[in-house]
Amino acid sequence: MADFEDLGWGPVENSQHDLGIDLFLQVRDERRFDRTVLMTAQVKAGASYFSSPQHDATGEVTGWWYAESDARHFEDWVQHGLPHLLVLHDLDRRLSYWAQVSKDSVEPSGEGFKVLVPSSQRVERAQVPALLEVAASAKTAWSLEGSAWNAGAKAVAPGRAVRHALIAPRLIAPHPNAGRDRVLEPEEAIALVSQGRADEFQFYLDANPALAELEQQTGWRWRFLYACLRALEDEDVTALLELAADPVTRHHRHSYRRAAAAVACAVFLADAERWQEAETVLEAAGGDLPPVDHAWLLLHQALLAGERGEVARARTLAAECQREVILDSDDITARAIAAAAAAFLFESSRWDIRDLKETLTTGDTASSWWRSQSVAWALTDHDRQVFLSWGACEEPGAKLVDWSEERLQGVWLQACFSGSRRAAARPMAQRAGHAVMHQETRWRSLPPSVARDGTVTALGDAVDALRRYGHTKELAGAVRRLWASGPAVCLAQPLERSLEAAWRHTTAGTKLLLWELAGDLLPTEQADAAATECLRILDDLPAFEQQVHPMFVSDHYTQLALGRILSAAGEALHVETVSYLLRALEQGDSVVEDLARLTHRLRPSAVESVVPRWRSAALGQSHSGLSAAMLSLLAGAGDQEAQDVLAHRAQNGELDALAILPQAHLGDAAEARLAAFFTEQCHAQIADARQNAWGLGGVDHGRWLVWCGLTFPAHANWSSVLELINHPRVANEHKLGAMDLLARRADELPPAVVEQLRQSAAVQPDQLTGVAAIEAPERLQEAAISLGLSLGVLDTRAVLARVSRWLRGGTAQRLTAARLSALAHRRSDDLLLQGMLLTLASDPHYRIRAVAAAALTRSLARPSNAACEEAVLAAANDAGCHTPHAIASTLPGACANEGLRQQLHDVLTHHPSAQVRAAANPP
Repeated sequence: MADFEDLGWGPVENSQHDLGIDLFLQVRDERRFDRTVLMTAQVKAGASYFSSPQHDATGEVTGWWYAESDARHFEDWVQHGLPHLLVLHDLDRRLSYWAQVSKDSVEPSGEGFKVLVPSSQRVERAQVPALLEVAASAKTAWSLEGSAWNAGAKAVAPGRAVRHALIAPRLIAPHPNAGRDRVLEPEEAIALVSQGRADEFQFYLDANPALAELEQQTGWRWRFLYACLRALEDEDVTALLELAADPVTRHHRHSYRRAAAAVACAVFLADAERWQEAETVLEAAGGDLPPVDHAWLLLHQALLAGERGEVARARTLAAECQREVILDSDDITARAIAAAAAAFLFESSRWDIRDLKETLTTGDTASSWWRSQSVAWALTDHDRQVFLSWGACEEPGAKLVDWSEERLQGVWLQACFSGSRRAAARPMAQRAGHAVMHQETRWRSLPPSVARDGTVTALGDAVDALRRYGHTKELAGAVRRLWASGPAVCLAQPLERSLEAAWRHTTAGTKLLLWELAGDLLPTEQADAAATECLRILDDLPAFEQQVHPMFVSDHYTQLALGRILSAAGEALHVETVSYLLRALEQGDSVVEDLARLTHRLRPSAVESVVPRWRSAALGQSHSGLSAAMLSLLAGAGDQEAQDVLAHRAQNGELDALAILPQAHLGDAAEARLAAFFTEQCHAQIADARQNAWGLGGVDHGRWLVWCGLTFPAHANWSSVLELINHPRVANEHKLGAMDLLARRADELPPAVVEQLRQSAAVQPDQLTGVAAIEAPERLQEAAISLGLSLGVLDTRAVLARVSRWLRGGTAQRLTAARLSALAHRRSDDLLLQGMLLTLASDPHYRIRAVAAAALTRSLARPSNAACEEAVLAAANDAGCHTPHAIASTLPGACANEGLRQQLHDVLTHHPSAQVRAAANPP
């Protein structure tokens, strides 16, 4: 008895009705909380009970066998409704050893049965977790079948109702078909909010006047409901913070209130990226809460610690959380909390020690089923609306189903309250994606004369939600489209918020991604701050990785972000980046391709103060691409030696140098060597294609071979070019570059080559074939038409006949129509072509608008009409960045009207994107 008392348990001696049970054990946890669980024990004391030892291979005693010839005791112990322990007490050493008597531990002994009492299982504090696990076997899980109709506040014990309303509202919220004339308990109203059903309050107002006057209610549960609504609808956590600080909740009778208020505060504060405040609230809640509430707080503290990078402490807290609820298998919320803790431990552990089976088993809970069910219902209704919109010839995102979006928000709430971080992020990312599509569609549908600020703000909020919930693919899709097509101005809001946000595990990757895709939209001061952050990370990667424990390659993605930001940053940050690159080259542990990419983003003026050191590093660099990029930057700053080195390398046939100086004069030997190299590579591609092998990506050998033929006529190998283009097994990707360059420079081709091309399938779109590994067959047809048009095989009218059909097609067909119309317009002033381009310049797709607008801009070099000028000016004011950038890149030397040219220049040089501004002001 004394040994169990030392554990803090409450042993009660069974002296009057001893039927094989000496003690009833009232189980308490390590914090001395009574766990409402009983166990029984039979105690055997004396040396005789240690007379049948079990030995291992080394002769060490591993335990003692206890046997009885009469099976009745063993049968009673095994069949008893409470877990039963057999305790052997060593009187001399004053030590007790225990074993659970169960069907698995009892073995036949010939005449009776026996059980092994392990020597490793002493009745001591170190064995409490194992003893608690035995005690937990007494509790049976709640049978949930048929409980949907009977949901209500009385479904669980009073002190658990609020927690269940937040984590498992399916047990508390009234069924929508159970009638609305009932008086709601506050917990039931809270559960409606957690289910995303707050809109149903209006149906209960007649029987529940308290719902209409929540702000005036004095009861704590009603005030908690009001505070949650304010935090959810207005992002105002003031009322929740006041409840969390209420001294009344310090009394043990109200501990459930303290836990609920603290967790709710932490959830909404963390969602607003007010991390430190969330941690402070949880710490203030104290450590004297009942077990499940205590575990609840431990889990949320673990999540916040993990976000801050304190993974070891976070894992300790999560493991302690699991131990706290081991005896609460009958509590749905305890199971959900334990599942969230297991998921966190799995996600934060090394790949080689992850226990997927345990995580999936623990996570298979009723609350997760209900959340999945709600998501399925919400997405089913959303998809139904998308289909109906399609059927009505409306855009898919034109209408949202409020019910679906609110249920997704409800799932997010439940998962957040339970501490399931990943499960919470998914529905909110889906909801944010729906909002982006809807608000962008709504923005486009509003005429420019109508104020669209509210829609732009809503778009920014949705994009920022994707960043906060760490969904990189969804964020990338949204940002790329909004940057290119507009309204790009909506990205200013999430960019600014990202600058203010601390670096955390969940958001570090999406923060860098946002900067990589839209950093050019930052004002100079903000761009300088973001670039400084990137350089700080790159200068001390171990510290950054220790802080956020990223799931991505830190230096690679930080350099990508820095490269985009530099277009908007001031001169000082370019100089600092040059210093970083020199340090990185000296250390030699960076990926040279990343450094080359970053070097291309720098302004030449940034190296003026370090020319000798930069030149030395460039000349000593073994990677030709990085070396060429560094020398190019020096050449741009006016360094003659760098220009001479690049020219010498180009003359020797170095591709990276040739890409920078394509007009460099090569010696005859270098020309022959280069042409022979690309001829050999094209032959290899043809040979591989015959064997059904296609190596995609890398250098475009066919295009380079065409370039060699045009630049070094004496070493041209046009027969290999023709063979590559016409071979039916060669991949489309290996043909398109060559065909594009042939079409662009058709006037430079020798007459014999022109005639050969005219007689080949290369100009017959219906005959030319290839393997569509990536590029579709339609893209090859477009290339054939372009080449045929350039060579005079097809006339403008023949092209127009095809283009007019494609104008009615999908995006890919309209894009082809735009490119072909642009090419034909270079060779003809046909008004029909110009009309097509004017129409395409207003196309819904930004790529099509850009192609048409660039073609119209080029036409301004010739006498043009007012419609064409107005279309180009309107395109320059496009709300996205892609079309203005296309115009800015085309404008130099393309506009005969000086007044219009200046007007376009003014628009483009004041564009929000630094990339557009730079294109409008070429060096």
